[in-house]
Parts: sequence; C-alpha cells; structure tokens
Amino acid sequence: MGNHVAKRKILVVDKDLPYARRVVELLCSAGYDTLATPSARDAIAAVSTSRPDLALVDVGLTDDSGLALSASLRSKFSLPLIILSRLDDAEAALQATQIGAHSYLPKSEYLHHYLPTVHAVLACSHELHESRQREEHLAKALQQKRAISAAMGVLMERSSLSRGHAFERLRGLARAQRRRLSDVAEQLLVSVECLNGVIGTEPRAAPEALES
Repeated sequence: MGNHVAKRKILVVDKDLPYARRVVELLCSAGYDTLATPSARDAIAAVSTSRPDLALVDVGLTDDSGLALSASLRSKFSLPLIILSRLDDAEAALQATQIGAHSYLPKSEYLHHYLPTVHAVLACSHELHESRQREEHLAKALQQKRAISAAMGVLMERSSLSRGHAFERLRGLARAQRRRLSDVAEQLLVSVECLNGVIGTEPRAAPEALES
C-alpha cells in the first residue's frame, strides 16, 4: 500500500471485542491506522478527539445504539460509514441505505472480503470531498468577482469613471492597503450600504456594462 493509505484512520465499533480485534488486525495489516471501541459513547469520544476517515459500525450494539450512532456519525460528522451486520440480505442493505452508509458488510469468519469494500469507500469519499472543495472554491471565486464588479459599478456611478479607471482605482486601494482586491471591494460595498442607510437613500443600479 502507498503512503496515502497509511495515513487513513479507521474506527471500528463493535461490542464483540474478539471480532473487533480481528478486524483491526486485518486493517492494520493493510496499512491503515485503526482503532476499536465497544460502545457508542466511546465511539463519539474517539471521533471528537481525532476524526477518522471511515467508521465500521456494528448495528447490533445494545438497544439499537448502533443505528443511532451510525445516524449521528453521518449527520453530525459527515463520516463515511460501513455497516457491519449479522444479516446478509436485502433488509441489511436497505437498513444501511436508510442510515446513509456507503456500504454494508456481513459479519462472518472470513474477513478478507472486507478490504476491497474499505478501499472502494475510502477512494469514493476522497473523490467526493475533492469535488466539494472544488465547488466551494468556484463559488467563492464567483462571489469575489461579483463583489469586485459591484464595487467598480459604485465607483463608475459616483465618480464618473470608466470601467478601466474604476478597476485601476480599486486595485490601487488594494495595493496601498496590502489587501486582496476582493476584500477591498467587499469593504467598499459595506461602507456604501451603511452610508445609504444613514442618509436614507437607495443605491442606484450599477451600469449594465459591469456584467461580463
């Protein structure tokens, strides 16, 4: 396994300690940093202290705490999840889907079939995380672009500047203050909004030429 695998942390939650120990040994042999806990309370403490990259949870914990824990790990921590179940049928698969688990594995004496599923879930969750990060970066870039365009519109309207001169004025302010252009633009817009509120005027629409 490569170094990227060795860095992945996996939490195993199972009250059957001998079985959990076997799962931990298997995952450790594959290069994963693995921890086992016997209860939902211990699992929450472990996740809060050092967030793992994946959790394997036995839904057969006492008083349905396995189901509650699984739902909590998905909703509160957005943790990738694999359900461990004594059942190997459609009911177990449906239960895993309803919880929001990425997959489920039947508990048996033969554990090596766990590894392909673990590898696949980790790879899928990593790809999804990267995709979400790209989307967030694009959304932030779009927001910054809109702030800059709106600030330029204010300068064009209030100082009778051309689009090019408005941009140079805004960029000059950013350089003088040693700040990002988008930050200066957003501060300018906030200042204008506050001023409009004080003097009781509505801001006029920015020139249509600002849209690009």
